[in-house]
Order: sequence, then C-alpha cells, then structure tokens
Amino acid sequence: MYINLFKTRFLNTRLKGIQRFVKPFVSKTGDYKMSEQQNFETGELIEKPSHLERTSHIERQKSKVPAEIISIISQTPTIKSFLFRPPPSYIPEFSFLPGQWLDVFIPNVPIAGGFSLTSTPHQYTLTNTFELSIKYSTNPPAKWFHENAKIGDSVEVRVGGDFVWDERKEQEDETECVLFIAGGVGINPLISMFTSILEAKNNTNVNNMMGVKKIRLLYSARSFSELLFYNRIEKLRKEWPHILECKYFLTGENAPPSQSPSTNDEAEFYYGQRISQKILGDIIMKERENLEKLKCFICGPPIMRNDFICWLKSAGLIEKRILLEKW
Repeated sequence: MYINLFKTRFLNTRLKGIQRFVKPFVSKTGDYKMSEQQNFETGELIEKPSHLERTSHIERQKSKVPAEIISIISQTPTIKSFLFRPPPSYIPEFSFLPGQWLDVFIPNVPIAGGFSLTSTPHQYTLTNTFELSIKYSTNPPAKWFHENAKIGDSVEVRVGGDFVWDERKEQEDETECVLFIAGGVGINPLISMFTSILEAKNNTNVNNMMGVKKIRLLYSARSFSELLFYNRIEKLRKEWPHILECKYFLTGENAPPSQSPSTNDEAEFYYGQRISQKILGDIIMKERENLEKLKCFICGPPIMRNDFICWLKSAGLIEKRILLEKW
C-alpha cells in the first residue's frame, strides 16, 4: 500500500513540474496530452505524464516514417507482437540501434505511444520489417493496438532512446561479459540487444575470442505464460550454449506449471522467488577478476532497478557500467 501511495505522490509532484515546463510546447495534434491511468487499489483515474512528456529530454529522429502492420501474433495472454513495413520510398530513412524505442502516432488516437523495438537492425536490413511487442493496458495507444489494430492499418513512427547496444562503443569499452536483467516486458529492448550480439557473431569471420564472450540473462515474470519470447530466447541459448546463459524467475508460481518445459532442459527456473542479491553477487564473483570488462543492462519496474543498482555497486561493479532504461 505504501509503495502505491508513494508512486501516486511522486507522479503528482512530477506532473506539476512537467505542466510548468512542457505546457507552452503542447502541440495541436495532442502529442503532449496527459494520459489517464487507473489506480488499481482505489479504482480512481489518475493523470500520468504521457510518453512524449516523460521522454522530452531524450533525442529522437526528426522525421516520422509511415509503417503498415503486416502481421499480428499473440505472444502471451496479455501481449501481442506487431510486424511493420515502411513504404519502399521510406525504407532508407528508418534505422535504429538495438534497445531503442519508437514514438508511435496512431490516427484518431489523441496521444502518442512509446514502445521498444523487439527486432534487430539486422532483421530490418534483411526484410525491411521491424517488430513491436505491446502489453495490453488502458493507455490509449496500447488499447488501440489490442482492440482495434488490424493487418493493413498504418501508423507513423519515430526512433528515439539512448538505452542502446552500440557495438562500436562496446568494443571501445572492451566489453566481454554482459548481464541483462529484465522484469516483465522489460525484456523488450534487451532481446533486441542480445540477439544483435549473437547475430554479429553469426555474420562475421572474426574469431570468437574477440568481443562478447559471455551473456547472462536474468528474466523475471509473474508466470510461465507471461514469459515473453521464451521460445525465441531458448532457441538462441541452444544455438550458443557456451555464450548465452539464462535464469528465469516466476514470482507468482511456487512449482512448475503443467505447460512449463521439461526439468531435463538446461534452462534454470526459480519458482516463487525474485532475482536476489545473492544471485547477483554470485555472478559478480564469477567475473571478479574481469569486472572492468563486465557491463549490465537493466529494464524493469523502478523499485527493482533501484535494488539492483545498489546490489551491483556493493558487489564491486562501477556505476558507469550499469545502464538503465528509465522511460
């Protein structure tokens, strides 16, 4: 209860500050309108800063690119993936780095959505398509995608975000070990990142001794049915068993559900527990002699992020090697 009260007060305080500074820049298209969110304890509707307000300080591409929905797939009971393709004349204008998100402008929807790309730049190069995976909510853009969107519909998109995997920068930083930590749909930007790392290994003649040697994924969800991209992740893990290591934490299940994979599988499942300080500490201990080449990317709820930062720093990882998606 006290956590939700704190969040509500924080949002209200932040909202007043945003209204003071952003209101003069509200556009006629409704780009900066507030969205309404429901307080799940009280049932009361509260105003929450929109995606464009929360990310107004982050650089994005200037131009919007039209894109048509060409495929819709239900991934979990609450999440759908949408595959898009820009018109041929716009294909050269669209580019992104793994981890970036899109401003999404939907006809007749008053506010813009913000959704992380779950495909990779390499996939776009091969197919001229990109993917968004969107969880249902009452937020107008997410609601439109789940209740109204159909194949053939078009939206406009604009790339933004600075929580990225930049291969060139990571080579300069001599990153050899990467720890990805995801909570719920926080897996979205991360799957683009570690898939891109492995794609680069597939598409280069460079010896594997160069670049990233180890990827660890800690992925927390309420239930097995809500483990987004489980099959996709496991396919990668089996293709790269010496590089990709995965641990799954099902916080709302105390025992393996009937639809979960065989216990003979090499994937590690933790039931009824969250990612702990001890688990993080054990990982850091394995890399104790090589911490200057370890980097951590975290995407999940704010409280989870704050805990992990404290734990990682106390275990010896310096702050500049811990990256967060905060939007």
